[in-house]
Amino acid sequence: MSTKNSDILVSVLMGAYNCADTLGESIESVLNQTHSNFELIICDDGSTDNTYEIAFSYALCDNRIVLIRNEKNLSLGPTLNRCLELAKGKYCARMDADDVSVPERFEKQLCFLEENPQFDVVGSYMQIYGEDQIRTICEFPTVEHLPKGNPCCHATIMMRTCTYKSLGGYSSSPAHLRIEDVDLFWRFYLAGHKAANIPEALYIVRENSFTYERRKIKFYLNVCKRCLAGCKEAKLKKRYYIYALKPLLVCVLPKKLVLLYHSVLDKKSKRE
Repeated sequence: MSTKNSDILVSVLMGAYNCADTLGESIESVLNQTHSNFELIICDDGSTDNTYEIAFSYALCDNRIVLIRNEKNLSLGPTLNRCLELAKGKYCARMDADDVSVPERFEKQLCFLEENPQFDVVGSYMQIYGEDQIRTICEFPTVEHLPKGNPCCHATIMMRTCTYKSLGGYSSSPAHLRIEDVDLFWRFYLAGHKAANIPEALYIVRENSFTYERRKIKFYLNVCKRCLAGCKEAKLKKRYYIYALKPLLVCVLPKKLVLLYHSVLDKKSKRE
């Protein structure tokens, strides 16, 4: 491991809700990072299983883990905001409690941000858990990419903490429930910030048909509304408004077809 940036503290923001089966593996992937100077801030969002007890057992053994708890379920945005309030690091990395970060993730993202001060956030490609599929994404997305989807895979990002906090963290508005990341990225770009993605799979995501079944029609409608409003705020050309309507198509398609669509895109990206 390079010692160049070893003294820089990274704050890891993790919301956890009823994820007892996966939490241990997720935490251990953070503890095994080659960049070991981090604080892992876990907020249990009112879990009804033994998620909190598992997190507590890890916190007892490693003082880099900061554990807090919501008295009731608040949803992801407000939960991550509680983590962000406690963050002391120069950078904040996101981490979901059912996914895995590869050992070099923090080291490589930290190095990128240190060497490229013009960017305020960096994400990466994702690998599908237990499969060879790689979810690719544009290396240097612009605001024109936002109507088509997030510029970075949300759980893979590392952002400058000062930028995170200047944006006010995540929205707590009911209109942005479950689309907190979509809203965050629109505000990020409208404030003049730039994003990038490392073209490597530094993150392993659990994804299946249930991932899409959890999303209700209201989710897709809210994405459309936020993207249409963002297009207007950014004064994008009218053709981008069409892309903003894509979530409605996803909403009516069978979930297995949506997964097949992503699979085809992944294979196409590999060929290119």
